[in-house]
Amino acid sequence: MVTDLVEIRRLGVAKQDENLEFRRYLAAHRYPLEPFQSLAAQIQGHIDCTACANCCRCSEVTVGRPEIEAIARFLNLESDEVVSRYTAPLADAPALRLLKSSPDGCIFLEGNLCSIYSARPKACRDFPHLSLGNHSLGSRISSLCRWVSLCPIVYNAIEEFKHRTGFHARLTPTSSKCASKSAGS
Repeated sequence: MVTDLVEIRRLGVAKQDENLEFRRYLAAHRYPLEPFQSLAAQIQGHIDCTACANCCRCSEVTVGRPEIEAIARFLNLESDEVVSRYTAPLADAPALRLLKSSPDGCIFLEGNLCSIYSARPKACRDFPHLSLGNHSLGSRISSLCRWVSLCPIVYNAIEEFKHRTGFHARLTPTSSKCASKSAGS
């Protein structure tokens, strides 16, 4: 199992074309998601997310009114104060807000720890969205591609699932639609 973040980044970027082929392979062979989710859960049990926190550094998290209220209760603030201090509007979804970021990632990230952990939004609680019995993954195995070079759980789950499904990389000179986000985003 690979846990070194620099190595995961290097390998994830190097395997972009291979991962695109793997997504196509899964779609063509109609593999069910449950075995992948079960595998990811096993891997997640061996990964210390506080040693990484790339999800907090590289993602944008939307929150709704219930999540804002939970954060407000946790911080002992009024909901309107949480909205003004910690969120930004979303033009295309007026009922939702976007958690603000600092240069280091989420505004609530302190080192590698979430300062509102017990009140963190659902998107954060569910990350990397691979839970067995929870259809949070849905048909989005392709969307996991952007996390391969950033998340040790996703990287290792994808790599092991390649072996379990009998996938053998057939690299072709295709352009990858799975561009990974830079850690500075």
